[in-house]
Amino acid sequence: VRAAASTLESNSGIEEALFGPGQNKDAKLSAKIHLGMVAADYLEKLGRELLHTDAPLLLDEIKEASAASSASAAVESKLTDLWVNTLMTLATRCCATVEPDVKNGDLLDIRPYCKLKVIPGGSVEDSAYMSGVMFHKNVSHKKMARVIQNAKIMMLSGGIEYTRTENRIASLDTLLEQEERYMEILVTKIFKLKPDVLIVGKSVCRKAQELLLRANIALIQYVKPTLMARIARQTGATMLSSIDHVMNSTILGHCRRFRLVSFRDNDVWVDDDDASAKAISSDQKSVPLLLSQNIPNHERQAALAARKLGEGVLDGMDAVTLGLAKRGVVKTYVMIEGCPKELGCTVVLRGASRPALKMVKRVLRFLINCSYNMKLETSYILERCCRLPPSYKIPSTPCFSSSLCVDFGQPPNNRKARPWNGGKNDPAQRSLSGKITPLDHQAILITSVWMTDKTQCCPAEVKGICYYSMQDVSLGQFLRDSCFNLSLKCQNPSCKKSVIDHSLSFIHNDGLINISVEHMDNPIPTSSLQKQQRDLDSSSTSKQETPLDYEPIATWTYCTKCNQVVTPLIFLSKQTWQWSFGKFLEVFFYNRDAIINAPGHRCSCRMQTSSQLFFGCGSLAARFTYEKISPYSVFCRRHLPFDEIFHRMHSLQDLEHISTTSSSLFVKYDKQIEAISRETRELFGSAMNKPEHLQAVLSELNLVSAEVDNASKVLQEKISAVTAKYSKADSGKRAEVRSEYNEALFNFPWYSRRYLFMLASAWNERLSAAGQALSAMKKIQHAGGSRGDSAVVPAIVGDASTEDVIEGMKRIRMLQETYSRNYNVAKMTMPRSHKGEGGLFEGNILPDGRVATLEQEAEIDDEEFYSDSGDNDIDFEDDIDADVLASRNRVYSPQASSSSKRSSRQRPKKVVGGKRPSDLAEELPIIHDTSPSPLGFANNYDSSGQLESQGKSKTVTAGGAVKSALTRFFNRVGNKEDPYVVDLGLFGKGRPRLQPGIGGLVIPVFDDQPSTIIAHSLASSDYEVQFKQFLNATSQPESRSEKHEPSRKDIERRMLGRNKSHIKHTFRDFDEKAQQLCKFVCTTFWSVQFNAVRQAFMNPQISSKDSSSGDTAPGSTKSSVTNRLDIEKSYIRSLATSFAWAASGGKSGAAFSRTTDDRFVIKCISRTELQMFLDCAPAYFEYLSKAFFHGLPTVLCKIVGVYQIGYHNRVTGRRTMEQVAVMQNIFYGRKISKIFDLKGSLRGRFTRQSNVEKEKKPSKKSTHYRRSKSDATSDSDSFSSGDEDDDDTLSTSSGGIEKDEKVSNNAEKGEKTDKSASFPTLLDGDFLEFTSGRPLPLTDRAKAVFHMSILNDTLFLSIINVLDYSILVGIDEEKMELVVGIIDFMRQYDILKQMERVGKSLPMVVGSEAPTIIQPPLYKARFTNAMERYFMTVPSKWTTI
Repeated sequence: VRAAASTLESNSGIEEALFGPGQNKDAKLSAKIHLGMVAADYLEKLGRELLHTDAPLLLDEIKEASAASSASAAVESKLTDLWVNTLMTLATRCCATVEPDVKNGDLLDIRPYCKLKVIPGGSVEDSAYMSGVMFHKNVSHKKMARVIQNAKIMMLSGGIEYTRTENRIASLDTLLEQEERYMEILVTKIFKLKPDVLIVGKSVCRKAQELLLRANIALIQYVKPTLMARIARQTGATMLSSIDHVMNSTILGHCRRFRLVSFRDNDVWVDDDDASAKAISSDQKSVPLLLSQNIPNHERQAALAARKLGEGVLDGMDAVTLGLAKRGVVKTYVMIEGCPKELGCTVVLRGASRPALKMVKRVLRFLINCSYNMKLETSYILERCCRLPPSYKIPSTPCFSSSLCVDFGQPPNNRKARPWNGGKNDPAQRSLSGKITPLDHQAILITSVWMTDKTQCCPAEVKGICYYSMQDVSLGQFLRDSCFNLSLKCQNPSCKKSVIDHSLSFIHNDGLINISVEHMDNPIPTSSLQKQQRDLDSSSTSKQETPLDYEPIATWTYCTKCNQVVTPLIFLSKQTWQWSFGKFLEVFFYNRDAIINAPGHRCSCRMQTSSQLFFGCGSLAARFTYEKISPYSVFCRRHLPFDEIFHRMHSLQDLEHISTTSSSLFVKYDKQIEAISRETRELFGSAMNKPEHLQAVLSELNLVSAEVDNASKVLQEKISAVTAKYSKADSGKRAEVRSEYNEALFNFPWYSRRYLFMLASAWNERLSAAGQALSAMKKIQHAGGSRGDSAVVPAIVGDASTEDVIEGMKRIRMLQETYSRNYNVAKMTMPRSHKGEGGLFEGNILPDGRVATLEQEAEIDDEEFYSDSGDNDIDFEDDIDADVLASRNRVYSPQASSSSKRSSRQRPKKVVGGKRPSDLAEELPIIHDTSPSPLGFANNYDSSGQLESQGKSKTVTAGGAVKSALTRFFNRVGNKEDPYVVDLGLFGKGRPRLQPGIGGLVIPVFDDQPSTIIAHSLASSDYEVQFKQFLNATSQPESRSEKHEPSRKDIERRMLGRNKSHIKHTFRDFDEKAQQLCKFVCTTFWSVQFNAVRQAFMNPQISSKDSSSGDTAPGSTKSSVTNRLDIEKSYIRSLATSFAWAASGGKSGAAFSRTTDDRFVIKCISRTELQMFLDCAPAYFEYLSKAFFHGLPTVLCKIVGVYQIGYHNRVTGRRTMEQVAVMQNIFYGRKISKIFDLKGSLRGRFTRQSNVEKEKKPSKKSTHYRRSKSDATSDSDSFSSGDEDDDDTLSTSSGGIEKDEKVSNNAEKGEKTDKSASFPTLLDGDFLEFTSGRPLPLTDRAKAVFHMSILNDTLFLSIINVLDYSILVGIDEEKMELVVGIIDFMRQYDILKQMERVGKSLPMVVGSEAPTIIQPPLYKARFTNAMERYFMTVPSKWTTI
């Protein structure tokens, strides 16, 4: 302020302060002239557009008038320009003359003081402006004066009548005499004031009219009160209620001239010679038509009078005096002219029909408002010492605003609703064309927030301002009443601070205006005020007000880029003081082109973004600062897609890892075979062993070596072919083909691993048999070498070793026969079973029962994908399983095997890809062998084809259990000491001996990953059988077919089912000696209902109708063909690989894990939470059905499954039983920079700094693991790992793994986290610090949907008595979206929660925050109120209410 004042006093005048001492007024005038010319051009463009959109009848009449001319287009353009120029001239003249005085109580709007009259007929040049009042009335007697110069006007709101006394008998003559005397007294009072015109609001009796006629006083009666108020304002007359209040002549008004003017009524009469040929409306009469017919005399006289009067008459006085002005021919108007021009005016429009002129009147009325606003706006811009850039040009796009340089842009998301315009359905405030014009943008919605020291005094409130209406105030009024009024009280009753301690923020579109009031050291100097007024008086020809009713307000500007005050101290003029505050905000938010005009300070920065605006009054200064903000949208997932690209890359990566690991495994086998062969060849020189036995061992070793080499070759060829073919996107394929194509690829890695495990297990058995026989031979040789010393004992040992050799030879021959019939290493195929299980490399069973082979769907040639080379063809028997393969001591049942063979052979083959069954039989390498299965390959199905239950209970005594444990222990120790067996490493992980699922789906199971147990159970045949039983009990007959795709109604019916559908599934894992290693149990609760939830939530067809745009994760593809089996497979595939996840922010200590594809989060819950959720599960399903199928807004985190899982590992002795809930990952597919967990309470809701630093700092092991994995994998971004201690996880899950196998083990188990830095979960207090106490801005639509969702969800949770829930908010800075979801809603308000609430309430003191545990209705109210404080709506010009 001191800098601005010193600048002003040191220079001579405002111009020198602005432009420096070396410049003159020409620079200022040039900027002012340029601004005025741009404003005039913009107004003309605006008027022309409004004529085309809101005056179509006028344009039609212009076209008809120009149609007769040869150059009709030029004439039409000329007439249109004439109308535009006339309207602009009238509008600008009204604004130049009429000046409302807002300080003294006038309205902000100029339009009530500018009356528009429509008189049809004449031409557009006849339109006129007058400083006075014109209205449709006539004097009460035709002999009264029609023209009076310098007339004095008296106004009476009531009437002049004699009130007779009722209920009294009087003579009629007496009454008439009393009335006459009373009227004479009243008229005498009026006559003493010598008025020329008397305007009365009601009636005047006949006697008074005669007396007024004698006194030469013109009488006009029945005048409306509003019209009388306008006349009183412009003439200065005092409106009296009765004659008794007549005091002196000061009550009279004055005008230059009073006259009556008559115009022909063209709404009744038509002067068209060809009128008979045209359609004439019911209210019009054709003069030629009437004169040509036999009509009554009075109608003929009226028609003659109308013809004689003509259309172009301006004054019908002659027609009246000559008697031609019959009823209905002319209209008489009263004109009161020569009133003070600043008080009001009247504009007469002529030149068209009345309907067309009514439209023009509407356009002109709005143009007057635009011109007046432009006048005040340019005054504000000049007083801010700003200007438009010299190169600025008016854009060619249609105008949307009545202000300069304001661009609202296009409606977001192609919105079709009209902007908010005051909330009224008044057609006058909308465009007649239906288009959006400046008529629709005469209001603004803003959000206001009062703050004190980063604390909200009141919640954010959306307010609407209609420009120049009663809701609006002037800029000076706002500064005087809201900024410089120290007695202003805060809206919060508990806040006792003054306005200086508060800051007011207005938020709109993408900007925030912050207003703060400060005390200045010195008051604003007023010495230059008189000088500024003299300068304004000298530059203006109009009379200026000298007295100041209020303390003056000054303004100056501080440039933030130049770091100095760049404008002088300028006091607000009357025009700027009266400018609409709503328009001030609009210009502040949207005028991005104006620049500061201060060449003396070399500043030409942007007015909006680079300056701070100050207003000062006395010793107070109000600072206006502008900040650019970016409102957030709200994203809540309505459909959870399946990321096929991620799983494709994951499968290809697994294949690459399998290729590397299998190569090393094959090398180990070669080395082991070579070592055993070398030991065998060393025994050939001994005479104690038979050569045929040694030769049999060598033959077995050579056979195994050939199989290993052949398997290595075939596997590498197949993996290379699959990798080459499946690494491409194949986007051109049909959706059905692409789905089968991807399913085959996804199943391939674990199929191949299980197959290799079975092959390697067989090789280990054969090597073990050969090794045991070789050991026996070594003992015989050793016994033979020492026979000379002791002949008895060595003989006994030799005989025992000989028996071992013979037993070993029998075992070798049996294994040769077994594997020669049941393995096909060359083709690595497995024939289809009668249960429909597809071969591992041959094809997959699709949901409808068809067999999709890799070579058919992927178009891989037989030669490339299948290898026919090799002499040792070994194939697997039907229904082979790891359990059955290991238990070789079981009794073989030939009837079951033969029946299964017959069912396999008799099973009809379906056509795949349009090929004949005969072609398929030739292509598929299925081997039909009628030989009986050997020992150890018994069928695992009963005679009816049903799978035998693996969960049958066994009665085990205590002694038997101890004996079994000891046996397992010693067998395990002995197995580890077997030197001839090769460690399988990676291929032995994931319990590959478990029974495959439906369609041969192989799901690995890891003890430390609960999701894998769930996935294996859901994919099992036992689960499918029980699920179909529940499904058939709840479904309608037409929807029970497997091929029938469930409709929306079917899914909703299943979701709303009340019958429990819990499924308990038990399965076991055995070792190679048929001894049980581990027992698993998985109980699926509400299986049918949760399946329906997954169908609705994960099916794009069902959820697409209710889902928002951008609901699909990157890389996901939407298939038009989807059914329950496809969705369940994607769900199982996601659960098949997961990793432990150290989620931050919670205090419950619950364990979390997350699937590798990030779609789901698995949370361990307590038994209490499980039971509570199961009790209210029907209500949960009903609520979700409303959300999925009826469009109910919700932000609940979707729980898609609840399970109870357990396992008993008999090797380690560990027993575990836990409850888990599978829910969506709210942040799936999003890049989140900050995460907040909000409950609505500030008590203890701050993140500890130590925890934040601990989470931000990764451990050494975690960093090393990420580096190792990125080196070992090709796609480190998609498969990077861990926040938690991964090495600890590895040691507990796999135990005894080599260092180079840690990466592969994590890859197989799917351990993965984001590669980016971990962000801690922040709480409510951290959220307020992040937003500086101000609510977080949301777009209008986002806030509306978010608010409605919060109300719906909290009401539902309150009804089911749930509390202690919170909302998780993640900020996606790239998309400017908040990803939200309500979590932790599985705990009801039970006795434990009540005790917790009481315990936390005891140490409370007055004024402290309430505990987080309160009753559900109170919790709901606190939560919703907090969401209103935390988030606010940011309206735009396209916002509707």
